[in-house]
Amino acid sequence: MGSTMLHICLETEGAPAADGEHEVGERWICECGGNFVYREGFNAARPSFSTMGWWPAPAIPRPRSAIGNLILGPRKG
Repeated sequence: MGSTMLHICLETEGAPAADGEHEVGERWICECGGNFVYREGFNAARPSFSTMGWWPAPAIPRPRSAIGNLILGPRKG
């Protein structure tokens, strides 16, 4: 991707279609790492009207494994 290109995740190839059937809460992660969720929200172009669509969302955190067991190993009695 060149430095003069503007990357718009929802308009790239492989992005979910805006007019397709999607479940509320469905997530999509772009190849650039951007996270989106399909939910209801307010569009600035149509104030006071809520619309269903793909909205930017924070990434879902993954739980860490127990680091103490990796460093020290299991306790021996």
